[in-house]
Amino acid sequence: MSIGQRIKRGILANIAALGTRIAVQFATLPILFASWSVEAIGTWLILFAIPAYVALVGNGFAGAGGTAALAAVQEGEMPRARRDFRAAWAISAGSTAALALVFATTAMIIVPSVVENGDGLDIWDIAQASAWLALYVFATSQMAVFDIPYRAVGRYPDHIFLYNATSLLEIVVLAAAVTFSQSLAVLAMSLALFRCLAAFAIYLSARKVAPQMFESGHGPIGESLDGLWKPSLAFMLSPLIFGLNLQGYLLLVGAVFGAVVLAGFAATRTLARLLDLITGLVYGMQFYESGYISGDRRAIQKRMLATMTVISLVMSTGFAIVLLVLGPLVQDIYTLGETLFDPAVAIVLVLAAAVRAVSANAIALVAAENAHARIILLYLIGSALSLLVAILIGWAGAPLPVVLLPLIAAETSQLVPTMRRALAMIEMTPREFATSLVSRERLDDVKALWTVLRKPK
Repeated sequence: MSIGQRIKRGILANIAALGTRIAVQFATLPILFASWSVEAIGTWLILFAIPAYVALVGNGFAGAGGTAALAAVQEGEMPRARRDFRAAWAISAGSTAALALVFATTAMIIVPSVVENGDGLDIWDIAQASAWLALYVFATSQMAVFDIPYRAVGRYPDHIFLYNATSLLEIVVLAAAVTFSQSLAVLAMSLALFRCLAAFAIYLSARKVAPQMFESGHGPIGESLDGLWKPSLAFMLSPLIFGLNLQGYLLLVGAVFGAVVLAGFAATRTLARLLDLITGLVYGMQFYESGYISGDRRAIQKRMLATMTVISLVMSTGFAIVLLVLGPLVQDIYTLGETLFDPAVAIVLVLAAAVRAVSANAIALVAAENAHARIILLYLIGSALSLLVAILIGWAGAPLPVVLLPLIAAETSQLVPTMRRALAMIEMTPREFATSLVSRERLDDVKALWTVLRKPK
């Protein structure tokens, strides 16, 4: 597969992943409401909330293990690549199995206590559903970790397509399960068994695509285990931070300002977060493609960071202008005239999203070398402290835009250490980087990328 083909397939795969997430989110609740009671749906959402995050453990080890294995392949050290893969596979399987068992046990104890006695739900059914969801978590982690062989041979778009095809087909499984049964356990069993089949299919496909990654001759995995723990944990913490900066402020606004203001804020935030969808796509492409850079690696990384930073700044500025101009109309249509668009709130949210967009370019470069553990820890601490400040400001009676300002500080707590680490890694001073942003090379880089994408093969 040529570089141009891989990049084009990677872009399409990441766009498909984005579309899949949107489709799954929009399709799930209507399907559930069409067949189940509100009580049953509420219980299912409580049950499924934790597995959705625990399953990301596999993604964390896949990200770190894939980066290490790909680096070994690029250096011609196939035994080390196999060792990194086996190490990531082992700790992913072991940790997710342990967490899944903890979840199942905890859910069997806690969920019955929060379900009303008059809801008509079978406690044994809930317990069985918890056990099946534990299997779902394990199967999902295995699906994720098989991304490593695909990345090692430059076929990562294929894994993204397969992973998201599974999610789309899961909607069909969910619809069939809730149509023919009112049992939480039947739904959980159906999803878990389907994930197991999908994991096995992806495993067979990975063996076919990259048989060399499954061969013997990798040596003891202890050294790889030591090197993968920190970056893996960093990958796993990222969704927690995003949740803190999203749901944390949502809960704060609801508690301080009430339901009416919360509804308007949620609508405006949904519009502002459209920028995050593009940011996620840009991050994904840079993270995956960074491992395939050949030649003068640091020189290419310097140009890539500068060019993508300029693109992010231009993209964020254009998005902000469009949102401020069309935001009132779009939100009025989106909420059927029930909420008002607040320009001040929109500006704060877009500024935070813009900082996040710029950070994504540097963190992709750093994460592609498994050097982001400390940065993510600082981001978590900064986000938690910023939310605490926002809570104090909110209870002091400050207006909503002021209460949201700490969100910008939270994103800055990632931007500053990330840029420092990235610039140090590529041996570039802040002044040199600032100068490179206005260099004519940026236009040349965009033209070169466009030329690569236009080539048929």
